[in-house]
Amino acid sequence: MIAMISFSLHKREIVGLAILLLGALIIRLALFPLQGYQNDLSSFAAWLNTAADNGIRPFYSIMWSNPQTAWVDYPPLNIYLFWFFGSLAHSLHFDIYSIVKVVPTIFDLATIVVIYLFLRQKITQKQSLLATALYAFNPAIIFNVAVWGQFDAVYTLFLVLSLIVALKRKPEISAVIFALALLSKPQGIALLPLVVLVIFIQNGAKRLLTSIAAFAATIVLVILPFEWSNPIDFLRNIYFGAYNNYQYTSINAFNMWGLFGLWQPDQGFYIVGWALFAAFAVVTLAVLYRRFLASGHMFVFFAAFMLLFSFFMLPTRIHERYLFPAIIMLVLLLPFAKKIWPFYIALTSTLFVNEAYVLYYLNMNAFIPNGDGVVLAVSIINLIMLLYATVLLFDEFKGKSILKTAKIEQGTARGDLPK
Repeated sequence: MIAMISFSLHKREIVGLAILLLGALIIRLALFPLQGYQNDLSSFAAWLNTAADNGIRPFYSIMWSNPQTAWVDYPPLNIYLFWFFGSLAHSLHFDIYSIVKVVPTIFDLATIVVIYLFLRQKITQKQSLLATALYAFNPAIIFNVAVWGQFDAVYTLFLVLSLIVALKRKPEISAVIFALALLSKPQGIALLPLVVLVIFIQNGAKRLLTSIAAFAATIVLVILPFEWSNPIDFLRNIYFGAYNNYQYTSINAFNMWGLFGLWQPDQGFYIVGWALFAAFAVVTLAVLYRRFLASGHMFVFFAAFMLLFSFFMLPTRIHERYLFPAIIMLVLLLPFAKKIWPFYIALTSTLFVNEAYVLYYLNMNAFIPNGDGVVLAVSIINLIMLLYATVLLFDEFKGKSILKTAKIEQGTARGDLPK
């Protein structure tokens, strides 16, 4: 986070942020006792215990040799977290289940700090606190972390940090952080072309090559304790093993494919979904390249939102929680564009409903029936929002900027930032 801080915070600002963090923590802790998905919680508990009892190196071999846990598909960075927090729980004699939700909560709180520090360099303290609160008390975010106990907050923190650091012209550090994001959850791949493009635009081909080297070195260093004889096969088994076992249109995601029912064999639709996403990505990056200087750095976060949102909506084999990191991109944009508010309100609502509805059925050990009214309604809302986002993207292409970049610059010039 050091790269983000080019100023010092006043004491009252630190107090304000601390109060915000405390409120966010209290709400999350209060919701910890609520039932998440028992299968997930049991798996996380087993993974923490295994890592703590046996260390990093044999984790995957132990898990894969057990028929009951052979499906473990979390990438390597998480195993370090399992080992650290599992060992901590053992040393303090804590119930391992009480630690599971603590892990993503810590990363979620760190994300709150990142949002505030980044926005505070551009807008006033009050505006920064209000925007940050929209993430800290977002019901969809809280439900994911504190009720379900999922780990999406981990890679989300790394994704947003990677973009911020890239915009600070520290490409190699950005590449290292982005590698950590992919080593946490593979769906971070949606932002890979964006990070590459931003690094290239701001730093040129030479620094892009050194960034790629830093990215590769990070991957190697993280996986080295697990596997050094055949790292390519090792990573392929982790990232594609479980993915190839979910050959269905929608894995409980209320997206475009949810309109036609969940858990339907994707067959040829697999290619269609990825082709649609690729088309959206190309158009988004082309607009960003054309408008980068005119619209400013903040438009990068709209491009990130477009990639993450279309990644949730268009490919097959998508889970309900893949919309999670798109919320933070919207929060960062809210102070600078009124047209972002409909996305924030609508997608917070649809993500929350998607998560809560799916968790309800999962805990009943049941599938959501085809033609379900909630699935159809939420999927249609999400599709409408994707079409609206596409309209804004083309407006940007035509020179109608959706961001108040001039006001940002004026605010900085007036001395709204801390001295």
